[in-house]
Amino acid sequence: MEALTRHVPAGFARARTLARGNGPALILAGALLFALVRYDGFYNTFNVSAILSSTDLLCIGLMAIGLTFVISAGEIDLSVAGIAATTSIIAARVVPYGSWLAVLAAVGAGLLVGLVNGALVAYVRLPSFIVTLAMLLAMRGSALILADRGRVPIDYSSPLVTFYNAKVGGLVPAPFLVVMVVFALGVVTYNRTSFGTHLLAVGGNLSAAELMGLRAERTRVAVFALTGALSGLAGVFLLAKTTTGNPLEGQGWELTAIAAVVLGGTLLTGGRGSVVSTMVGVALLAIVFQILNYENGQGIAINSYWQNVIRGLFVLAIVVVQARGLRSRGPVAAT
Repeated sequence: MEALTRHVPAGFARARTLARGNGPALILAGALLFALVRYDGFYNTFNVSAILSSTDLLCIGLMAIGLTFVISAGEIDLSVAGIAATTSIIAARVVPYGSWLAVLAAVGAGLLVGLVNGALVAYVRLPSFIVTLAMLLAMRGSALILADRGRVPIDYSSPLVTFYNAKVGGLVPAPFLVVMVVFALGVVTYNRTSFGTHLLAVGGNLSAAELMGLRAERTRVAVFALTGALSGLAGVFLLAKTTTGNPLEGQGWELTAIAAVVLGGTLLTGGRGSVVSTMVGVALLAIVFQILNYENGQGIAINSYWQNVIRGLFVLAIVVVQARGLRSRGPVAAT
């Protein structure tokens, strides 16, 4: 009995440690289980394919991967959704000259905007919050100008649309595979390269990183450039899904992407993060959105406004729980 009493607290301690380290993944598993029990046919081929091709998983997923690098470096980027909207219109304008050219134009434009953001932050020493907020406004205005205050449709027979709607094995959307490739490259870069190590050092303590001789400016410019390019690719996917370049698309996506990164445990102060956990956060938000949609068919009317309220409170609750867990651990070193 004494041995049993001695081992029970240890077991609880291990369970609590596991929950703290894998909170978002455990909540995602719980949400998936809830959907299985609550809704008939939630995991049918059509619905699974719809989730995998949703903008929540694809466009926001791409932006969130880039933001993991930016936030880990101790910075923020609020311009990602504006870049996506603008590059979707750039791609729509260029599509008649070739789909690959449209993709390159959109990604290149996003990369250029990211370089400007990074240069202003790293070399001019302006706060990233102010720089990217101003760029968000500039991008929204640019999108309206490029679209001539309207919309820019593309043909349904465009290779971009055909690719977006293609499914591997009749289930997995082709764009999802692209995101998975970007995700895999992001994991390797973040965890297995000197760039990832330098990134966390810069985010953990910029002054110390500079004293160590690390090229902090280049690292900070690089993370903004990466995020801009991925936001440009998100713009291509947005265009392919809607078949229309719309300057008003993606309102608030930057906050959703940041929420996904924070849900994954990346510290807003920099120095710690995980691309894998970010994608768990993205998947969690996508599943919650789908569950709320299903609830509308279960006799509980939840309009889009209340869905946003519920999602916001849900994110806040998880972040509060994670913050309490981090405080109970004490100071966390950069990893």
